[in-house]
Amino acid sequence: MFFTRLILALAEFGLSAILAALVILLTYRGFLWMMPHMNGQEEIRKGNAAVAIQLGALMIGAALIIQKAIYPVVGILMVGLTGEAAGAKDMLLLGAYAAGHILFGFLLSVCCVWLSLKFFEKLTGDMDEDGEIRKGNVPVAVVLAAVILVLSMYMKEGVSAMTKSLIPQPKLGTLEMTR
Repeated sequence: MFFTRLILALAEFGLSAILAALVILLTYRGFLWMMPHMNGQEEIRKGNAAVAIQLGALMIGAALIIQKAIYPVVGILMVGLTGEAAGAKDMLLLGAYAAGHILFGFLLSVCCVWLSLKFFEKLTGDMDEDGEIRKGNVPVAVVLAAVILVLSMYMKEGVSAMTKSLIPQPKLGTLEMTR
């Protein structure tokens, strides 16, 4: 049982590290792609704190949400590692379920962050938020960051519930409880 827990802990650690790197990479690249009228990388290089604040909030918001997709994956791994001996087909099924949880969680995190940006646009009315951030308006960036983070903190629980309900847990056999 010790080795099973150790393997599970190592799998969770590795998955967390991979997901963290992916969230950072995809959020950063996504931010640059979503802002074709502004060279975000160059703005940060020039010291535009407003752009850096916005990018940081986007990464933290996405990470808060995708973190909730890890827990069902750990549950799936627990079933596979502690259940009855599973064949290659069952392990592939477990991998597919795990990938489904992570992919769905990531897609939902992107949607949630996008919604927070749209919500901020509605909140500020006729202000050109992108223009203000491009000009280095730090107060606008701080308020945008707060909107992103607050919405992400609340939406992560809904994302967790959706990933658990829409992607079913595999049935690989029974677990036996011993004293």
